Amino acid sequence: MNRIFILAFVLFATLFAVNAAPLELVKRETKFPLCPGLPPDVVGLDVKMTPDPLVPGQEETFDIKGTLKKDVVAGDLLGLGFVDLVAKAPIGDPLVVDICTIPGVTCPIKAGTEFSTTQKYTAPKDLPQSYAILVAMEHGNPPNVEALACSAAIFGASDSSAVPDFWSFL
Repeated sequence: MNRIFILAFVLFATLFAVNAAPLELVKRETKFPLCPGLPPDVVGLDVKMTPDPLVPGQEETFDIKGTLKKDVVAGDLLGLGFVDLVAKAPIGDPLVVDICTIPGVTCPIKAGTEFSTTQKYTAPKDLPQSYAILVAMEHGNPPNVEALACSAAIFGASDSSAVPDFWSFL
């Protein structure tokens, strides 16, 4: 009988020691899925943000990649910005650049060819409870704007109904 208690004690002690050992923390990477509510020929972009998680008020580096379904020509724009999901308004000034003027980009970029760029952008100092980071590419000038690509990381929204029509923010 004593042997059973000793064996049970050793097993419980081992179990508690294993559970008490620090576990490796798994870093969650910010995801940038395809923006909701856009036409089917609009593609999502592969966006990596550094540092991740975002640090308000500090410069962020965005590595942006994607393969578009339409050609990119001179005058097409890349936009990056923050959107308040409650006020449905931009937070600060977005970064908007002509894709063909980005160093290292040669235009035209034919449909099906991978596009890649790195952009730096300072995150707003004061972020609301729920906001989104929007990365989008467009062709044309208002009011004749055509979406080429769009991805958004959404923070603090409890459901997709809080997400506005992103395209109206570019």
